[in-house]
Amino acid sequence: MARTVLVVLVGTNETKQTDAYQLLQEESATAESRKAGLAAEILFAPGFDHLRVIRKRLGNTAAPPVDAVIVEPESITTTELILKDLKGRCGLVLLNAWLPEVAEYARTWGKGLPFGTVSTDHTQLGKIQGQQANGFVREGGQVLCVTGPHRSSAAVERLEGLRSSLRPEVTVYDTAAGGWTEADGAGAFNSWYGIYKTRTFRVDVIAGQSDELAVGARRAAEALTNPAHRELFRKAKVLGVDACPAFGRKLVDEGVLTASVITPANTGEAMRRLKDFWDSGLPFPLKALTHPEPYPTKRSPAARSEGAG
Repeated sequence: MARTVLVVLVGTNETKQTDAYQLLQEESATAESRKAGLAAEILFAPGFDHLRVIRKRLGNTAAPPVDAVIVEPESITTTELILKDLKGRCGLVLLNAWLPEVAEYARTWGKGLPFGTVSTDHTQLGKIQGQQANGFVREGGQVLCVTGPHRSSAAVERLEGLRSSLRPEVTVYDTAAGGWTEADGAGAFNSWYGIYKTRTFRVDVIAGQSDELAVGARRAAEALTNPAHRELFRKAKVLGVDACPAFGRKLVDEGVLTASVITPANTGEAMRRLKDFWDSGLPFPLKALTHPEPYPTKRSPAARSEGAG
């Protein structure tokens, strides 16, 4: 009988209200589990509800036992709870999440159980976005970064990478969204603008930590009632992250976004490494990384369009 892997992503099962990257994660998990001969069960849940969903499935004695859980926690708190609850019960792969305590859990997780993490190199991702922004920020200019939730380790690492690669004289404002959707991006922009609208600013670049956040912030800026501020943001370049083929890359190719950063799906990588662990005993890495790259690339439609001029 094929081993069963439970995959829990961020969203809702009822309406699939989730961002494009999570849907890409689902596609990758489905494709790679078939290649690996593993039985994948894929569920969506709000980040705060992940542990309840996992507990419910593990407690279902009528279903096949779960050999490993692949989960993308939305917050540091959720990560901590999952680690404490699942220790020694089944294998665990954390996606895009890291805590110093993970190394200690790896030493005591349970004999014969796979345990590790697979993550995008979020610091490098932020550096790439910062390098993109450098091309559009005037001397002494300003960047507004719309981040994911501050409780997300990925959001923190991306912001650190962005700051480290921007020119020293560039001012960075940051505003944290409650999640990763367009609505969250609009809300984060409006929160920032509510504080800064009476101050002097000249934002050259809006850098969203996801394409959805970037689009939401742009739409909120276009709806400002102050005509001077609306015009200022109309001229700003808008950068995103993820560059999923059916969403972010399409928006860059159409000129809605100026650029993005390709974030590889890592559920497939987790599936491949689980297969290696079970088939050959190859240890699961504590921190496997997938590597982002800028979009447009030299091969992309957007880059070809720019070159045609």
